[in-house]
Amino acid sequence: MEKNTPSHSPEKKILRILRSPGEGRTITELTEISQLSRSAVRTALAKLEGAKKIIFRPIGMAKVYFRNTK
Repeated sequence: MEKNTPSHSPEKKILRILRSPGEGRTITELTEISQLSRSAVRTALAKLEGAKKIIFRPIGMAKVYFRNTK
């Protein structure tokens, strides 16, 4: 079994998807686009939030994730 290389890590995939400023995505959208499992996306989001690379805004019942531009 081949391990993920750093350039193909779930975190890098998420950041590439969120690269457009102002364009946010929900966990469901990130899961569909990245072809990762929901748990892998959630884990990657938690790591990116901790590193302050992304932020989220609650919109209704959903959280919409954006790249942190600060």
